[in-house]
Amino acid sequence: MKTGACSLVAVVVLAAGMRGQPAPRVPVFAGNGLVHVLVEVDGTVKTWGNPGAMDPSVSLGDGTKPGPEVKEPRALPGVRDVVDAAVGPTQALLLKSDGSVLAWGVNDDCEVGSGDTKIRLSPIPVAGLRGVKQIAAGGSISGAVGSDGSVWLWGSAYEGLLANGRSGREAPCAAVPQKVEGLTGVKQLALGDPSLVLKDDGTVWGWGTNKKGELCDGTTDRHLRPIQITSITNATAVVTGSNSLFVLADGTVRMCGDNDSGALGEAGPRRTHTTPFQVPGLTGVRAAKMNGSTTIVQLADGTLRGWGLGWYGALGDGHGDTFSAKPRAPIGLGPVIAYYMETNGSGSYAIRADGTVMTWGFPAPPGGKTEFLLTPAPAFTVKLGA
Repeated sequence: MKTGACSLVAVVVLAAGMRGQPAPRVPVFAGNGLVHVLVEVDGTVKTWGNPGAMDPSVSLGDGTKPGPEVKEPRALPGVRDVVDAAVGPTQALLLKSDGSVLAWGVNDDCEVGSGDTKIRLSPIPVAGLRGVKQIAAGGSISGAVGSDGSVWLWGSAYEGLLANGRSGREAPCAAVPQKVEGLTGVKQLALGDPSLVLKDDGTVWGWGTNKKGELCDGTTDRHLRPIQITSITNATAVVTGSNSLFVLADGTVRMCGDNDSGALGEAGPRRTHTTPFQVPGLTGVRAAKMNGSTTIVQLADGTLRGWGLGWYGALGDGHGDTFSAKPRAPIGLGPVIAYYMETNGSGSYAIRADGTVMTWGFPAPPGGKTEFLLTPAPAFTVKLGA
């Protein structure tokens, strides 16, 4: 069972030329390589993709079972006032402006939060959740951060995903959200192995198998409940994938885990770092996203840098079958106001200030051809909000 933070996550940073101006509201994309969700700036939701290519798979949320590929986005009827989305391998979550959460999916591991394990083909309310400010989806696990800084998880207990001290396939899944004890003041949740939370005070906590030392505690010991990662302070963002990543307030980046395919940005032989490793040559970092062994960060000027595995053009650097330990800028992209990264594929999307969406890797833009792109190319245009 793969556990990873599975969604197209929006990261918005003003380009240097836009400083002092209000950031435009941007649409949100979320997806897992087969199913794609678009949250328009007016709060409506559209989906498209090819969920029938994998079994089991989350559906398109339109009430029908996964079937032939749908290339044009279709509106989900009756779904409105949505501000964010997260998609895992078998579930999709929508965050509404009132702090409630909708979900649908396969639900074999309770990842929909419906109180049972029945498949859901269209969005339903997640039981008992109110006042949510962030959602997250991973392999067989879903989560939310409350406006009071609490963390709620539902789904599989496998490998300690629920952070409740239990592990194993025999442990019951959580069919409704459960509060994670001992976590307060949280502002960001990243679900995977490891799972990480960032608190308001810049401290970071995490849990998971820690097989490659991703929890930065100098060991590879498993942790079934949250522990503080004491080697990281003054963090502004956390990311999980094949490794763990921390953006610090000074604009530098730290990582823990395995440097396979240059995933930690370290040149030379493959090494494992169980304590924080500073990615060389990076300053002014404001946001980051990771897909397996590929990482892309955004700098304060709005430009991107990527490193790690570059299969199918994932780095946008003109190569499709190599990796890079040195952070590289996608060719010809320039500053963007938002970017998104598929976590079960190699595709990325970036929005320019004029609403043009640029894609590279193996994305699936609405109405576009299913092919991989080695460098960013314009795909379509979206509306921006004031």
